[in-house]
Amino acid sequence: MDVSTAADDVLLGASLRQIAAEYRDELIDGFGFRRDEVTPETFRAETGTFMRRLARHLGERHAGDPRAGHALREWVMLTDHYEAWDALLSGFEIDGRDALVRRGKVLFPGPLTAHWERD
Repeated sequence: MDVSTAADDVLLGASLRQIAAEYRDELIDGFGFRRDEVTPETFRAETGTFMRRLARHLGERHAGDPRAGHALREWVMLTDHYEAWDALLSGFEIDGRDALVRRGKVLFPGPLTAHWERD
């Protein structure tokens, strides 16, 4: 799976959690691991890297699209990836924005979050 395909899946209604699980499963199958050889740590870093790229892609190429915004909104509740938070808070109108900005400012240093403020 590549980022563009994953983004298309998100726009068709897939959650980012589903995308992450599918990407990880593809890696496991691609490397020929048996399921009894796999731990929760198997391909965690690689999946995280892919999901960061996907979040950035959604924020850059699909900003304002409510389908992408909804997927990112759900994902930030599960992850502390700056890229997902930044994509969501930089490119989408969302309910509960003020609370998310406050939470994001706790997770990330001030210079990284300054542009999230709305005038």
